[in-house]
Amino acid sequence: MKSCFKLLTIAVMGALMALSCGKPATTNTETPAAEKPVLTADMFSVTANAETGDVVFKFTANGLSPYWTVVDPAGNKTNFTDREVTKNYTVRGNYTGNVIAYGTSGQSDPADFSFTIGTTDPTLSATENLLISQTWKIRYYGWAGVDPDDGPWDYHEKVPAQAANIRMTFKKGGAFELNLGGSTSTYNDDVDGGWQAAVTVTGNEKWSYVKEGDDEFVQFSDGGFPGMLGGNEAVNARHRISDIDAESFSLCYQQTDAQWFYVTLVPDYFEEPAVEAPTAAAATAALSGKTFEVSDLGWSGTPDEYWEYFCIEEEGEIPAIMTNDTITFGADGSLTITLGIDEPKAEGDEPAARIYNDGVSGGEVYVVEGSPKWSILEEGGAVYVQFADGGFPLAIAGENDDTTNPNYHWGLNGKWGVVSIIDGTVRLNIFESWHGQYMDVCLSPVSE
Repeated sequence: MKSCFKLLTIAVMGALMALSCGKPATTNTETPAAEKPVLTADMFSVTANAETGDVVFKFTANGLSPYWTVVDPAGNKTNFTDREVTKNYTVRGNYTGNVIAYGTSGQSDPADFSFTIGTTDPTLSATENLLISQTWKIRYYGWAGVDPDDGPWDYHEKVPAQAANIRMTFKKGGAFELNLGGSTSTYNDDVDGGWQAAVTVTGNEKWSYVKEGDDEFVQFSDGGFPGMLGGNEAVNARHRISDIDAESFSLCYQQTDAQWFYVTLVPDYFEEPAVEAPTAAAATAALSGKTFEVSDLGWSGTPDEYWEYFCIEEEGEIPAIMTNDTITFGADGSLTITLGIDEPKAEGDEPAARIYNDGVSGGEVYVVEGSPKWSILEEGGAVYVQFADGGFPLAIAGENDDTTNPNYHWGLNGKWGVVSIIDGTVRLNIFESWHGQYMDVCLSPVSE
């Protein structure tokens, strides 16, 4: 009996010791953690045709799924999950990216790849390679310079319809193909009315690349010019290259010591980004219950001959009399216009609240009267803000400083078009019939 009791005691103590250690008395049965997938170079391929822009992405690892990331020369990323797909890339330059393999045990480390669209000639500079890489067209034309009082300025317009079909190709070896798109005229800044008739393109036009210090130029000869002329002497002239990247550059002709004429070129495949017109619901949501200040003021042309000129973009600041004014669009249709006190217009005047009146030099001393209101209108597929009872978007488009002119307060209680809504900024405009142009006001939410 004693020996049996002793054996039983030993067995019980052994079991208690095993339990106290947190482990079963039998062998260890834990399942080891699954290892994450390993992606090797033989599991995928990226094959690019530099000439056509076609790139074949192929993933062959069994039991795994791919997640591709491609970064274009401008830094834009795209993602896709196809096991095998052919994609076409039009922007020339170097692309980078990676692929990750996904499985039941997680994801692999990324495997990097790269490819190049467009061939390069090692005997030429990067700029020359870009110029000869494709056919180009004009997106903008304009003027730039330095004002002694205001500093640098830049004014540009979209390419007019008469020049929209112009195409240019810079060939290796110096040939320059200029196709006027069936037109026999071209823009010439020295010609009255802007358009020079009976322009002849012989097919013998030439170009060459010139570098002086950090400046780069295209030298035209044998009748060459970049589609639009900055003056009579711009044929066979030297044009400075500026703002160059894989998707655009400008050719600038120096008209005077203080002014340049330029055209901005983009690849033939480039298409203007689609801009959806704001809806009435979007305009209501963007304005209702919010307080705004003027963030920019500008003028723009008609759809047939479109151009833009804005204070912030071109001159660096909006008129000072706008900087302390605010407008609140009440959800109930009320409008609160708060005009700050501005500096005197002239020596001897008193400080006073002024508004920007496009026809009055230095603005106009103004007192908000009535109970201003606002509402949203839809007409002919367009959206408008209709102001009433003394309402206006902190600026008006007066024709001149003649107070008897019926257009003196043009835009007061007016119908202003909603041009765009971008990141909370609402751009409104109204047509100045006497100038044949629009005045634009950009209202941005006041920071809390």
